[in-house]
Amino acid sequence: MAAPATEAPVLPPAKRNKADTSLLHTSAALPAADWSALLPDLVRRVADSLLATNDLDCYMDFRAVCSGWRAATDDPRSDPSDPRFRPQRWVILDDGADPRFLPYRLVFLNDGADLLLLNAATGRFLRKRTPLRRRYSVVATTPGGLFVLADRNHSRAACVFNPLTGVLIRFAAPVPTEEVAVATVVFGRGSSPTLNLFCDSSLNFYVAAPVSESFNKHNVSTYYFLRKAVRGGWGLCYPWRYFVMCKIFDLIESLHVDPIKFFSQDLPVAGHTNDHGWCFLVELGGQVLVVIKLHRCVKVFKMEVDSIVPVESIGSHAIFIGHHRCLAVDTHKFPSVEANCIYYVERLASSAYICMYNLKDEEDEMISAGAVDFMKTDKLFVIAPHRPFTIIHLLSSYTINVRDSQLPLQQDAN
Repeated sequence: MAAPATEAPVLPPAKRNKADTSLLHTSAALPAADWSALLPDLVRRVADSLLATNDLDCYMDFRAVCSGWRAATDDPRSDPSDPRFRPQRWVILDDGADPRFLPYRLVFLNDGADLLLLNAATGRFLRKRTPLRRRYSVVATTPGGLFVLADRNHSRAACVFNPLTGVLIRFAAPVPTEEVAVATVVFGRGSSPTLNLFCDSSLNFYVAAPVSESFNKHNVSTYYFLRKAVRGGWGLCYPWRYFVMCKIFDLIESLHVDPIKFFSQDLPVAGHTNDHGWCFLVELGGQVLVVIKLHRCVKVFKMEVDSIVPVESIGSHAIFIGHHRCLAVDTHKFPSVEANCIYYVERLASSAYICMYNLKDEEDEMISAGAVDFMKTDKLFVIAPHRPFTIIHLLSSYTINVRDSQLPLQQDAN
């Protein structure tokens, strides 16, 4: 007979272990990340991304975090001629601005120490304090964003100041006593930089290296052309410079305009704005564009190896031209700016309008809301629009305003 089935034994309920309170006190949270121990390769990768957009101020702040990050990255002071550490597409917007005509939020920047800068390649604005400028006289600024300074003592020794890195390149030569209209710094490969100063009163330009005891003076028949090239950001080292000049003069003859007026930096007399054309040389994406402003018409040409080729479109870019300076911007970075257009200032009597020429439609229109006050203060023409003060107003004002050298003013005061 089969044995009766037995029930499985019922186990007593398991006792619940009490939490060990000592573990709650001894178990610590995850340790905080030690960013100073970041691998050097990763540090350099981040630093290179800042240099790629020419955000040199961010690069300097990045290096200031800790000694390990400074050791993993290059110091701009070690080689000022390194192109990675030179401002290339920065615009000094309050250069020469009169505080009476600046929008209220920018007035406090024009105190001699603070700057309002714009990275034209990325559209980033920067407020930068530069107390060093209080110890020097500002002679001029370069299209890329460098300052040419002069010692306030009797030596008047020249200096080139990078406001984004704080690097100061000293020159032994004193700044010429003539009024400096345009300045540029040429950095050669493996050689020290040279400082070039253009003086409109004598049509001379002066050149000096850091060790030069004095500036070498040059008087050339192509002065106006070279000055225009520097104003447009082209510089003096372009390999086709003389070829470009010859081709442009051939183009001028075909348009039947006065070459002297063609390269003039002066605004036309009121009521005679369109009596002659203007020529501008603009650097865009490593190429030289020749922008020609005629009567209600703007033409753009591109420099090729052996010719000047008409350009029907500049793509997503826009170009601002003025009698002092010109600038190309990417409209993807400036949403209020129209692509494939040329902006310029049209003077009418004592007022002016900001105009826009569309290269595709070949039409121009006045885009400023009514007349823009056009006033002359201390040899400068200033755009004073009704608020709101837009980026178009700022960039248009940048093309017609250039600050006078502080050195002659200081000498006159003495």
